[in-house]
Amino acid sequence: MKFRIRFSPIPLVIMAFILLGYKDLLPVLALAPLAFFSYFFGTIFLVVIIGFLVYYKVGGIEGLLLVALALIFVESAYLDRENAPREHYLIVAVAALLAIPTYVLIAGLSIFMPKFEVTAIAVLILISLYLFSRMVTSD
Repeated sequence: MKFRIRFSPIPLVIMAFILLGYKDLLPVLALAPLAFFSYFFGTIFLVVIIGFLVYYKVGGIEGLLLVALALIFVESAYLDRENAPREHYLIVAVAALLAIPTYVLIAGLSIFMPKFEVTAIAVLILISLYLFSRMVTSD
């Protein structure tokens, strides 16, 4: 049996370091290991972390980066289970991280919009990029 590197813990570790600055959000990480077993539980983890970010009003680049990392984590755990090619990991990471320059662009263009609305638009763009990448990489 050939040894295969698991990529899914990498975004989880980065997310954990970011969440150290937000002590109220740390309990969300308890749900993260369930994503290693099932895509359904990974989706629940993603929804819960987004809910906590909204509840505790963590927006801006930090909130968007946490959502992008959570999405990359859930997808890479799925790709690890499916033994997907490495290119699929790259597509997911690039699609999710493209939300950050999009956020910066929207924030620069929308001086009159509140910070939370800009974050919500960037998250919607992140989700659409994710759905697009899912369609592109599906067999």
